[in-house]
Amino acid sequence: MDRETITLGESVTLTLTCEDGNPATPPSPPPLPNSRVSGQGTSTQFSLTNGKSSSSTAYTFLITPTQAGEIIIPAIPVQIDGQTLSSEPLKLTVMKAGTSSANTNAATARIGFVKLVVPKSQVYLGEMLPLEIQVYLQQQARFTEMPHFKEEGFTLGKMQQPTQAPTVFNNRRYEVITFKNFVVPAKAGKIDIGPASVILNVPRPDSRRTIFGEFVDWEPATLESDPQMLEVLPLPKENVPPGFSGAVGNYSMAVNVSPTNVATGDPITVKAQISGRGSLDSLTLPQQADWNQFKVYPPTSDVQFADQLGMSGIKTFALTVVPESMAIKELPPFSFSYFDPDQKQYRTLTQPAVPLTVRPSAASLPPPNLANTGTESNQPPAKDILHIKPRLGVLSQIQPPLIQRSWFIGLQGVPVLAWISLLVVRKQKEKLANNPRLRRQRQVEKIVNIGLGELRQSAQANEAEAFYATVFRLLQEQIGERLDVPASAITESVVEERLRPRNVPEETLISVHDLFQACNQARYSRHSSNEQLISLIPTVETTLNQLRNIPA
Repeated sequence: MDRETITLGESVTLTLTCEDGNPATPPSPPPLPNSRVSGQGTSTQFSLTNGKSSSSTAYTFLITPTQAGEIIIPAIPVQIDGQTLSSEPLKLTVMKAGTSSANTNAATARIGFVKLVVPKSQVYLGEMLPLEIQVYLQQQARFTEMPHFKEEGFTLGKMQQPTQAPTVFNNRRYEVITFKNFVVPAKAGKIDIGPASVILNVPRPDSRRTIFGEFVDWEPATLESDPQMLEVLPLPKENVPPGFSGAVGNYSMAVNVSPTNVATGDPITVKAQISGRGSLDSLTLPQQADWNQFKVYPPTSDVQFADQLGMSGIKTFALTVVPESMAIKELPPFSFSYFDPDQKQYRTLTQPAVPLTVRPSAASLPPPNLANTGTESNQPPAKDILHIKPRLGVLSQIQPPLIQRSWFIGLQGVPVLAWISLLVVRKQKEKLANNPRLRRQRQVEKIVNIGLGELRQSAQANEAEAFYATVFRLLQEQIGERLDVPASAITESVVEERLRPRNVPEETLISVHDLFQACNQARYSRHSSNEQLISLIPTVETTLNQLRNIPA
């Protein structure tokens, strides 16, 4: 549901989502007491993640209560691929019209109002209490931040991303944006939850609009709800079970012990899974008084939440225990106590004792007793170490050490030379990266060298159009590199406009002008012969070399 608490006269949207399966027949909620249910539509989504496809189908229903109170939406069965799957039951709280007030005034009435909704006004110390901040808006608005309120006497959970749905309140249409969170009371007594405040940017009454109808002028506005009084009851002091560590909620427990056949000093892993509804993050394991024959190490824990708010889920504790005696026959019972606020009493979950087989460790076994055969050894006694020689004796020549060999000394210089070579290459790359002019100069040199080869091929094949197009492109590249302008901007006019003011030799100017003229004439006149094209190549090479010598 988009909301869990509404005022009589409003409606809520119920969405049933089927993932990776198609229902045999469209599902629908059963008839609900004091409510009208109508179908709103169906939507299907497909996604592809890491090559794996998935799909989901969402069925939307509108529920309109006709009477204040609590409405239980039972589990909805769905037939998918021959299996019957069911949703979780939900509870909708419908308050009487006018019982939920909002702190509004004339300045903010045109914008909307805020409601702070809590399901009950009396809780126990440490009990998780869900709440909703419902922002009703009559006009377009932008949230600048999440809603907030003063935290005094309780701890606040993490605010969730809101949901949005249309509704009617007091015969006016609103867009209601719902933020969900929870609080945990930290002290007994009466405390105020809220007021919740929301800071928005809304269009000014005299705001201009764009041609697309969007507002131009915005102003800040603050909406604030009324506070909610909460009575926090202390936990009962009677019948407190031993080992109670302050857990409040509704839990179940499963314990797994392995291995059960060990030697003294070997570790045993005990995994305790505590699942249910409550403050799982702050949940701790109590000390087990009957485990005094084991060495117990501090446990590690992991939490997997079953809802977005983090009010229910599974917390898994893994602790290591080591038996210290072979007389141990079992792991004593494991117990966990908590206070159930619904039943208003303490409860204790107990895992029965687990039989163990504890063997002596290898280190504690006595050494083997080797029996004496009674026979004497007939082997002669081993020789003792030799006496120190008083004379040196015959000397033999050995090879000189590596440090005295020339090839070994020369080999030590190879890494140094390799390092110097890599350093030179790196410096050259850095020089090119930091000098765009030099980088372009070298690129143009490559282009010119390749282009001259293309000229020879075009001349041999008598391809005049390709020949003159290559000449024109090489002139553009070389002149553009020298003048530091894009090659596409170079035309015949550059001779008088840019080259002559640089005092370029007249011979070079004439050659450049003639080549540009030849390229232009080749587009409209009869093509040159094979011999004419070949004879023009030296002129092109000479002109490009002269242009390369122009100061940049």
